[in-house]
Formats: sequence, C-alpha cells, structure tokens
Amino acid sequence: MIAALLALALAAGQGGPSDLDAARARKAAEEAAARRLRGEERSARASLAAADAALERAEAEAARLEAARAAAEPALARARAEQAGAERALSAQVEGLRPRLAARARMGRMGELRVLAAAPSLAELVKRRYLFERILAGDLALLRASHDAVAAAEASRRRSEAESSRLGALSAEVAARRAEAERLRAERQTLLASLSQERARHEQAAREAAEQEARLARFIGALPARAGAGARGFRALRGRLPPPVDGTLALGYGKVVEPTFNTVTLHKGVDLRAPAGAPVRAVAAGRVAWAGWFKGYGNLVIVDHGEGYHTLVAHLASMSTATGEEVAQGALLGTVGDTESNQGPFLYFEVRERGRPVDPRAWISLP
Repeated sequence: MIAALLALALAAGQGGPSDLDAARARKAAEEAAARRLRGEERSARASLAAADAALERAEAEAARLEAARAAAEPALARARAEQAGAERALSAQVEGLRPRLAARARMGRMGELRVLAAAPSLAELVKRRYLFERILAGDLALLRASHDAVAAAEASRRRSEAESSRLGALSAEVAARRAEAERLRAERQTLLASLSQERARHEQAAREAAEQEARLARFIGALPARAGAGARGFRALRGRLPPPVDGTLALGYGKVVEPTFNTVTLHKGVDLRAPAGAPVRAVAAGRVAWAGWFKGYGNLVIVDHGEGYHTLVAHLASMSTATGEEVAQGALLGTVGDTESNQGPFLYFEVRERGRPVDPRAWISLP
C-alpha cells in the first residue's frame, strides 16, 4: 500500500523505489549542476563587487585629478602673466639703458677727464665731479635693475614651463584614469549581463523549488496516517524537543530575500549549520514514512509522529534508517551532508502539522 502511494506521489518526475538506478543517476547529475552553478554564482558575486569597487576608485581618482588640473589652470595663467610682465619690464630697462650705455661708450674714460680738466675753477671742477658721480650711480642702478629684470624674467619662464609641464601630466593622467573607468564600466556591464542570465537561472531554480515543495506537500498528504500514538503525545512536546543535530541556526523559517537577485522565497523549515558527517537523530518517536532521495531535497527522511504530525530532515550525506521502521527519540536517522543544495554541509529540518509547514523554532530549542 505504501509503495503504491509513493509511486503515485512521485509519478510526475520523481521516480519510485523501482527506479533507484535512474534516480541515482539524476541525483548525481543534479549535484554536479548545483556545484557548477554554486561556483559560478560565487564567482559572479565576487567579480561584481570587485568591479564596483575598482570603478568607484577609478572615478574618484579621475575626479581628483580633474580638480587638480582645473586648479593648475589659474596657476599656469599667473605664471605666464608674470613671465610676460617680467619680459616687458626687461625690455623697458634695456630701452632706458641703451642710450646711456651708448653715450658712455662714445665718451670713454678720457672723455670724462677732459670734461673735468676744462673746468674754469675749482668750484666748477667739484660740481662737474659730483654730477659725473650722480650720472654713474644712475647708470649703475639701471644696470642692476636690468640684471634683476633678466633674473625675474628667467624665473617666470621656468615657473611657466613647470606649470605647463605639470598641467600636461595631469591632463594625461586624467585621460588615463577616465579610460580605465570606462573600461571598468564596460566590464561591469558585461558582468551585469551575465548576472542577469544567472538571475534568470536562479528564478527558474526558485520556481522549480516551489514545484518540488508542492510535490513534497502532496506526497506527505498521500502518506497513510500512523496508527497507535495520538497527536497529544507529540503536541505535548512542543517547545521541548531536542534539535535533530548539534548545530547552529543558519536560516530561519519564513520569507527569505536573496540579496544579489532580490528574489523572495518562502522558507518552510530551518537550515542548521553542522559539520559534514555529524549525526542526525529523530526529535521524537515515530515511524519512518519515507527514507530515500527526493528531488530538491536530496536524501530525505520523513518521520510520522501520529495524527498528522511529521518531521523532515533533508540533504543527508547518508541514511541509517528505512521506510516503515519504528524509531525512538534520539534514534540515528543519518548524517549531515549537502545533497541537492549549494550551501555546503547543513541540515534542512521541517515540522508539518497535517501537511502544513509550521515554524520549527516553536518545537525545538536552537542555540
């Protein structure tokens, strides 16, 4: 009777015990696909985060360099203005000095002596000597001013060239950073397109998971009720049941939002993180209504505790019980694994009341 019901419930793609070899082959293929997709998804998430960070850094550096380049523009303009002013001052000094130097050259040293010797009196000699010294001091001042103007013009020219060179380097670096940001932006767009395809696969997987859960619900609903112990025996243990494995809560009961793809699924049990191979035990006495592979849940053990109460442990690495076996509280059901999952070793645990999932945290104490 049980075998007939199992075959009926699993007819839509599940396979029954008589199809064990085909089920095992499908299981191996599903596990391989899950491992591949898990690796692709993790790689895509890491690449997207790295691309976003690199793009943000490149754009920030380009903005900084652009600001520095813009700030250098006024400095270059000032340097060029200073250079032009210094060159004009030098030209003015040279123009003012040129006739004096020409007169000095024509007069020569003997010309000055002749002028002094021709003085009609000592007073005129002293006067002429004073005037010559004043003219000489003025000529020396003109020479010093001209020398300073030459030095200022040269310094201004050097500053102008340095600012021009710095501005050119900044412009080149800004262009390089902008090009890098554009390259990273293009890579990110490519990655986003890839993630969009991954999202479609993820949503398809979510739809398949919902279909698998619906099949599981139909399957549990088709199981024959356990004779003997009443529901009050199990109900009395509410809040006092031991956990099925020594582990920690990784994911609770209820709505779950997947952060990368922003998809929402209803988690109808809890995920308990535990080491691979850790023992999984019955939380209460009952009869094993199913022990076998179930698509989407991997190795699955369902224990019927009477009057519509069932507990489920899934993704087992191995099973230590069989369909129809009576088990006591604490009996070994299997070991922790990750079949049909992409999370690494963990145990999926459900409590169902007349086929309806209820929050397991109301029944078992979790760390």
